[in-house]
Amino acid sequence: MSSEKNCVSKLEKQNDCKVYSLLDLPEWTLLCILECLSPQDLFRVAQVCTNLRDKTRIDALWEKVIKQKWGRLLGEAAYQEWQWHTTKIANTQSILSLQQQNQSGSCGSFSGVWPFINFHSYLENFIDFITLFKHCSKMALYICLESGRFWFPAQMYKTSKLFCYDVIVSYDSKRDTFEARSQTGGWRMNEQNIEWDMLRPPPTDTSPREVHMSNCMNDLKPGDQIEIQMKKRKESPFYWCYAVIGHLEICNQNVNDCRCQYDDNLVVEFKQYPPNSRNKRSVLNRNRYEEQVSMLSWFGGIRKLDKEEEIEKWNNLFAYR
Repeated sequence: MSSEKNCVSKLEKQNDCKVYSLLDLPEWTLLCILECLSPQDLFRVAQVCTNLRDKTRIDALWEKVIKQKWGRLLGEAAYQEWQWHTTKIANTQSILSLQQQNQSGSCGSFSGVWPFINFHSYLENFIDFITLFKHCSKMALYICLESGRFWFPAQMYKTSKLFCYDVIVSYDSKRDTFEARSQTGGWRMNEQNIEWDMLRPPPTDTSPREVHMSNCMNDLKPGDQIEIQMKKRKESPFYWCYAVIGHLEICNQNVNDCRCQYDDNLVVEFKQYPPNSRNKRSVLNRNRYEEQVSMLSWFGGIRKLDKEEEIEKWNNLFAYR
């Protein structure tokens, strides 16, 4: 009897010394731990074993990682372009076929005829990541963003003239800045060392070659802050310019008597020009939903700025011109 007790005692001691691994934890507990890790630590955990590698490739995990760093800059257009690339790669039968189609190991989506090409995005040297593309798209997206391989659509502010124009950008992780290429420069010229706060996601899905269909024209009144599509040459793409709705010349600007909101003419004032500049004010027809010409400039659609952070951004840019 005493020998049996000794055996039981030895087994209990052995069980107390048992080593538990991460894989012994409940699924939700392990996921919570992984969510607390940095991307670099997730890559290290993935190298431990096949099971942990699969756990660290869950899309939901990398969606949170991407949102934490990239959420303020990645817009719907960027995700649509990424989906375009991943779908194309996933539907290709073999790596050899991809290499034959893309000798440089890169791909991008084009439309139009040079020099009027719309370059929506660009993915460089993706051949090494085909497996990730097919089985862990979000992890592949993070890697391609951090490495600068994914040139994605964004818009860049120009403080000198208070406008914002379409670009595709690539991240430089060493400097924590971006490179940008624009349609205006023929996609060949690029700007470097662009700070995060000089970029934003495209606010609409309207191409810079098209007039944005405004839904706020009849509601605009003096004092409203807006962004308006504008260009100096007819053949150029539009950029978005910051402006304020002004009063008509015949208006005495008395709040109780002002009827400017109900007039067919719409006065647009630009803060970046001095009061005596001929470019300070432009008068447009609020009932025309097409390209209009005023004061040697071409105008398109209008976005009314309702978000305080957008208005504050433009005012800060104006203050630091």
